[in-house]
Amino acid sequence: MFSSTQLHIRLTPGRSALFGGTVSLDRIVGGPIVLLEWLETQLGLPQADVHRASRVMQYADALEKVPNACFSPSLEADKWETASELLKRRDELMLSGWDGSKSDGCPPITRDLATAEKEYRGSFPGDAERLAMVFESLNAGQVLPRHELKLYEVIDVWPALWQAVLERMNICPADEVLPLSTEVGSLHAAGCVVRGNTMTAFGCDESLRIAKARSETVATELVASVLSEDHASHPDKVARTVVLCEDDSLAVRLDTSLLRRGVPTMGASVQTKAHPVLQVLPLALELCWDPVDPQCLLDLLTLPVIPFRRPIASRLARALAEEPGLGSAAWDHAFEEICAESEQDIENPGRMKQRLQDWFCTERSPADQPIATTMVAGQCRKVAKWAIGRATLIWNDESRGDSDNQVAIALHEASRQASLLGDLVELAGETITQPQLGRLLDEVMDRGVESRPCPVADGGPTRVRSLSEIADGYDRLIWLGTTTTDATGSCWSVKQLNDFAAAGIHLDDGTHNLRSLRAAEARGLCLAKESMLVVALPASEEQRVHPLWLAIEQKIADHHHPDHWSPPAIEDLVANNDCAALAPFVFRCESVSTQPAQPQRPVWEIPASLLKDRDTVSASELEDRLACPLKWTFRYQAGLRSSEIASLPDEFQLRGNLFHKILERVFAGDGSLPDATEAVRLVESTFNERLPLDAAPLAQPEKRVESQRLRNELVKATRLFVETLSRGGYTSVKIEEPITGTAFGKEMRGWIDCVASADDGREAVVDFKYAGRAKFYGMITEGRSVQLATYAHSRRQTGGNFPAVAYLVLSDGKFFTPSGSPLAGVDPATVLDGPSIERVWNNFSRAITDAEDWLSTDAAVPARPLQVIDDWPDGADIVLKEKLKRDESQSVCRYCDYTKLCGKEAVQ
Repeated sequence: MFSSTQLHIRLTPGRSALFGGTVSLDRIVGGPIVLLEWLETQLGLPQADVHRASRVMQYADALEKVPNACFSPSLEADKWETASELLKRRDELMLSGWDGSKSDGCPPITRDLATAEKEYRGSFPGDAERLAMVFESLNAGQVLPRHELKLYEVIDVWPALWQAVLERMNICPADEVLPLSTEVGSLHAAGCVVRGNTMTAFGCDESLRIAKARSETVATELVASVLSEDHASHPDKVARTVVLCEDDSLAVRLDTSLLRRGVPTMGASVQTKAHPVLQVLPLALELCWDPVDPQCLLDLLTLPVIPFRRPIASRLARALAEEPGLGSAAWDHAFEEICAESEQDIENPGRMKQRLQDWFCTERSPADQPIATTMVAGQCRKVAKWAIGRATLIWNDESRGDSDNQVAIALHEASRQASLLGDLVELAGETITQPQLGRLLDEVMDRGVESRPCPVADGGPTRVRSLSEIADGYDRLIWLGTTTTDATGSCWSVKQLNDFAAAGIHLDDGTHNLRSLRAAEARGLCLAKESMLVVALPASEEQRVHPLWLAIEQKIADHHHPDHWSPPAIEDLVANNDCAALAPFVFRCESVSTQPAQPQRPVWEIPASLLKDRDTVSASELEDRLACPLKWTFRYQAGLRSSEIASLPDEFQLRGNLFHKILERVFAGDGSLPDATEAVRLVESTFNERLPLDAAPLAQPEKRVESQRLRNELVKATRLFVETLSRGGYTSVKIEEPITGTAFGKEMRGWIDCVASADDGREAVVDFKYAGRAKFYGMITEGRSVQLATYAHSRRQTGGNFPAVAYLVLSDGKFFTPSGSPLAGVDPATVLDGPSIERVWNNFSRAITDAEDWLSTDAAVPARPLQVIDDWPDGADIVLKEKLKRDESQSVCRYCDYTKLCGKEAVQ
């Protein structure tokens, strides 16, 4: 004899939580969708997983065919959002008995929706269409198996289409849920309050404990500690505990705390669109626009799961960080190297080369212009093919773990999203704009993917987002966070609802669903048998206190005094080591000693035996050596380097690098100095060519005004540069000239921005700087231009004399040169009263020589920017400023990677 299936169905949506992972085939609990799926299964009807975006796209086409509709302006302004909203209204009307054509007496919008319904093909069924098929099957004589449908709400509050189906089922009275806890306890009183019974005020006993936390971290640590103590003494009690936590991220944090303590985890999950695997599609679509946004390209290359091997992606990312643009010299060099290596692959020669070309060497559409839908669809299918292929490889790996399974699930969802977007884009016509594509992408990715950092472990607590998910009795409830989001209201106005009701179409204004939800939540709380711990969190501006808890809290406050009662703070209990104050929810306190953050250490004791002088020197190395020996030691002795994670240079660095590279390309020929007109022409054409390749962030549409300003700055600086050198009698220039010679008995290395030469043998060293006129003005007049001095010392060893020197500030189009070593041809107004560059070099080299006891003896290694000025050696002020403005740092500290090590930057 076959048993009868019991269906416990409520009007509020959702599924019931499973305790211990158990599944019952003859007991189904949940909301309307759960019942609909059961009906379809029993009647042999298809249950297609239709993405809402497919329906929105199809409905949008139908809406566009309605002439002069009331929603036409909205549809034109935002096609996807308007279609999505109207589809939601249409589905609600269909469930409520609207036949798709009736409009007499209904709000005016119904006439336009009725016209659209004639055009709507409905290839992708919604809940109304699915329910209609169930109704037709039952009318056709199909019989459901033996069952008992226990409805928690009267049938009259259900939508009309549901009522027609429910009337053909075996409806039985729903079981009344009374509080399962002891009648004399506070938990029982709380259950009576949420059921609407009139109750006198009551206090808290061991069945109901309340605490508040001043931070989410303290709250999760308390709950984790309570569960840890229970797990150590009564493991079965943990398995019979329900954790109510509406905030997904907070539940995940609790899970990680449980995992750290060795307690079985809940398997809390977050439904997110930000899963790294799901980012491949939107980032791949960014490759369809020209110029390619290098930040998007870098984001793609640094994702944890990508269509390329990690070492290859890292090489391309580093090239992009050096010159941010797809097609830059650094990118092309790395790309060609990788492709050449791919040809040598014995197993799959040329395979990686072909893949890289497929992804990065494709046709693109100009930014801000509509793009061919065939191009977008092709990119979508490329992502879909990769994602499903990668997922299949994971599924076929017998050694895969839970984390691998989650990646495979995410890859499967990414493939589905990419395929769906490709299909929908092709339905949009021959072209689509970037905003339209972005809106459609949002629709496709709306569902996201479930991310579960910790697994559902045997013997762990059960996590629910709402009390309405609880359908079985349990021992304890831990309510973590007592706030909740507002219930969704009706999308119709009061007048529209009245008009529909007068026309015989009864729509829920939100009241029925809200009552069903609160009743289901009350049942879930009443199913707690032993005790409840409530942990209140700091108030949220976006949420409000849960109505059920508000009712309970009011009764407790009335028992004490409404103006004075407040639950104890967890932080205060911990401070007083009062671990049993919330018994039977007992936690443990542990005192640990913490080390303070790294303090500022002006001197470091480092044995001289660990330090060794270098065989070569450079301008920047010499400056670091004098300004901050600690920085020099970290870099050149310890070999400490910054993170390998590639990042794009900031805009200031990017502009400077771009100007340097353009000038290098323009003046790289035979070295002869062109006339100003020709130089400007070359600079303009090179700027237009290289901007989207070498500095693509500055070539994006929103940067057009700034890029034009940069172009004008470079043109002005180029004209000044050429005209000044010509007036000074210089006939040739060498850009990025290698440094030669020695200093301190060591070989010098590096590059000089510009060396200009005259026919009579005179030379000039010009250092290009993007901006900072006040800074370089001061360096010239104060005799602190040590970088120029190092370059000049190198050239003296070639020509016998110290050359003339100057800074060219490109953004301002100004030369700064010292009167002691003036650049010939400059405007006299820019010749500054400053010492000769020979004198600067002598002062610099003498200061280095006199201050090196830290390198050759056991003297401490100083971090001079942190020392008081009196402790500086003589001459150190040539690289260190004695008076700094507020929030100003020494130059040696501005681009230092070690500020957290020396203590200058606090460790958080």
